[in-house]
Amino acid sequence: MRNSYYRNYKLMKKYSFSFLGFILFTFLPLFLKAQDFNQRKADIEALKVSIITTKVGLTADEGKIFWPVYNEYQAEKQRLMKERRQKIVQARMNADNLSDKEVEELIQNDFAIQQRELDIEKKYYDRFKKVIPLKKVAKLYMAEEQFKRELLKRLRNQQGQTTD
Repeated sequence: MRNSYYRNYKLMKKYSFSFLGFILFTFLPLFLKAQDFNQRKADIEALKVSIITTKVGLTADEGKIFWPVYNEYQAEKQRLMKERRQKIVQARMNADNLSDKEVEELIQNDFAIQQRELDIEKKYYDRFKKVIPLKKVAKLYMAEEQFKRELLKRLRNQQGQTTD
């Protein structure tokens, strides 16, 4: 039962992280167009740090150990998302000219990227457990989801499409 729950949780998390990450990075330029890119990026990062620090309840000592690991985690995920975005753009540009074999290859490649993303999640889950208590790791995942919701809300507000 527990193993099934864990497997379902990881699968759900993988797809929700993938989907939300893709949405965020796809629409981020629209969100940022009205202001200086670097300032908006810094504001977004500050929001993320604030939400995570508050919701996880990191102490100063934990933060010193946690943030370098978390920043590595984010860098790995961003590199992977960039790779995925590039492949999606290439596929869209050539979609009508692709053979079935090429389409199959693109889909399999996307599955491989999703697997690599899951591997990153597992790797850093293990690393996070070594630097903060397990309950705070769980709170971290919840805080990341809250951050994504807040960012999407701000994006909708920026576009004038507020929905509550």
